[in-house]
Amino acid sequence: MCELLVFEVMKNDMKYESFTEEVQKNLTTIVTEKIGEGTVVIRNVLKNNGVRMKAVSILRKNENATPSIYLKQYYNEFKKGRSVESICNEIFQIYEESLKAFRENISLEQLSDFETVQDKIFYRLINYEMNRSLLADVPHYRFLDLAIVFFICLDSQDDGVTSVLIHHFNVDAWGKTAEEIRECALKNTWKKYPVWIRNMEDVISDMILKDIKATYEDQEEGMVEEDSFYGNYDISQVEQVIKEEVKELKAEKNMEMYVMSNSHRLNGAACITYPGALKQFAEEHQSDLCIIPSSIHEVILVLGTDWDMEWLDRMIRQVNKEDLDPVEILSDHVYIYRRDLEKIVYPGEEN
Repeated sequence: MCELLVFEVMKNDMKYESFTEEVQKNLTTIVTEKIGEGTVVIRNVLKNNGVRMKAVSILRKNENATPSIYLKQYYNEFKKGRSVESICNEIFQIYEESLKAFRENISLEQLSDFETVQDKIFYRLINYEMNRSLLADVPHYRFLDLAIVFFICLDSQDDGVTSVLIHHFNVDAWGKTAEEIRECALKNTWKKYPVWIRNMEDVISDMILKDIKATYEDQEEGMVEEDSFYGNYDISQVEQVIKEEVKELKAEKNMEMYVMSNSHRLNGAACITYPGALKQFAEEHQSDLCIIPSSIHEVILVLGTDWDMEWLDRMIRQVNKEDLDPVEILSDHVYIYRRDLEKIVYPGEEN
């Protein structure tokens, strides 16, 4: 536990390599001016599903912990016209704020004290096959063709979490067993991150309206008020039109769909493991369920199982390949929840 702790801060024409070099160069100048000393390094960090992502870290002699700040999003912003100087100033601000939050929540020494961290241990769901190398080093439990892994939450904000994945050496240092970690994580996760379910049309409507408001704010360079107009309509009228159009789309597809996540909307796919969560929803709707693993953050629940499972699988694989960040892929096939068995099964086992 005395090694340097690199914790994660997640926020999703120059070539990428050249861009990272410029970030390193400019950030080094800022570090020298602001804090006097520190080495800026670019790392290839192993993420979920075996994905490696470039991240920048600032190493200092008297610091035993430092955040890894991922650069992909900033590169996309740079290609749209944002300056490297602006990006580096934001990165340095995130570094300072993250380090401050880390110190306020827990110290490196406290990570070796189980009594201190036990209330900060949670779990998430990831793909088993895509993470075989990682799973060799961390305590985990199989769940279908997925895996439950555990992490320490150092800080939680609306836009992300700062966390440390729990490895075997952590469990050994605590003098605990994997089962004890599991019991602790289950209790904490169910309590802090309760289930959140909304029908799909409401979710889509909110997403579209959010984009419209953001566009409006960009154009007007200010906040959208209730009586502000978007075209010939105010925001409340636009919201109503969007909801009606989405309902018409749902009627065309003839599929009752709901989004299931947790209250924080991060790592919410784990909610399918919550005791009684799927059972209660299925009983309320008097229906078996198709579970579409849309990402590690949420799943889509479809009422009924009288659907073309091969078509659903093709849709999932296409979205995973073309639209979803590889780090966020959970699975490439649909699952079934059977009310009579009160469990999740694979398609073909529902009859």
